[in-house]
Amino acid sequence: MKTIVEFEGIDDFNRPVFKSINSKERFGSTDILFPYHATESQVLEKVTEEDLVYFGIYFGCEPYGSDAPDIEIKKNIWQ
Repeated sequence: MKTIVEFEGIDDFNRPVFKSINSKERFGSTDILFPYHATESQVLEKVTEEDLVYFGIYFGCEPYGSDAPDIEIKKNIWQ
């Protein structure tokens, strides 16, 4: 079963953070960084499921860096 995540925001280290819609788990990219004001659309143009690693259960926490499970990014923007 896939873990469905939604874009949550940009953390204090400029990392895009995604939250599971069914739990408190957070995932993000440590390699693709953005300015604080980046929009969901700008992030989703560059970040894919393959770029995400497990961060933990709090926004802004130090990422564990372990591989993420089978993830699907739910896009909340009109495309």
